[in-house]
Amino acid sequence: MSGLGLSLDAARIEAMAGDLATSGYAVAALALDPHLTAALRLEAEALASDPLAIDAGVGRGTDHSRVQKIRQSRIKWLDGSTSDQSKFLAAAEEIRIALNRRLLLGLFEFEAQLALYEPGGFYARHVDSFTGARNRMVSMITYLTPDWQATDGGELAIWRDRNDTADAPAAIIQPAAGTLVLMLSEDIPHEVRVAHRRRASIAGWWRVRVA
Repeated sequence: MSGLGLSLDAARIEAMAGDLATSGYAVAALALDPHLTAALRLEAEALASDPLAIDAGVGRGTDHSRVQKIRQSRIKWLDGSTSDQSKFLAAAEEIRIALNRRLLLGLFEFEAQLALYEPGGFYARHVDSFTGARNRMVSMITYLTPDWQATDGGELAIWRDRNDTADAPAAIIQPAAGTLVLMLSEDIPHEVRVAHRRRASIAGWWRVRVA
């Protein structure tokens, strides 16, 4: 699958699908081709001065708002307008097909955005979709910044489910370049801890058809 930008083989995708089914989330290191990772990082870092990039908000439609106490980052939706974006979207399609085949999820539409966190940026604990809304079923995060150190902050903290009220998360994931995370959008609370250096990523979500 490396020709599509993935460094994952079928066995690793199968393992991620299994983890997603049993734990609600899955993590794979070095999942994205290094050359594609580097190219997309440059696109993400360009958001700092891109007039078409926006400050990220919370919610959708009429509920959308920009709340700096909850989320601080800049975003831009992927539209396939560059060859690197097209390669990434093709890689996501391969994962969608595999997840549908393994888990019968009926994933259909995929949307994704480049995200840039400057030092001090974060995203407070949240879930990606309201229960039963089915507008987002599986979330995918791909990290782009190389040479990430533990002292750089910006970790992804994940809790087991909506009923997990523990302060300590079930997992803490370093945003190392090429790492890919899958989560059940309605079920898994997560947060982006404060970053101490510029942090680039892609956040994406699969939907299902709604009758």
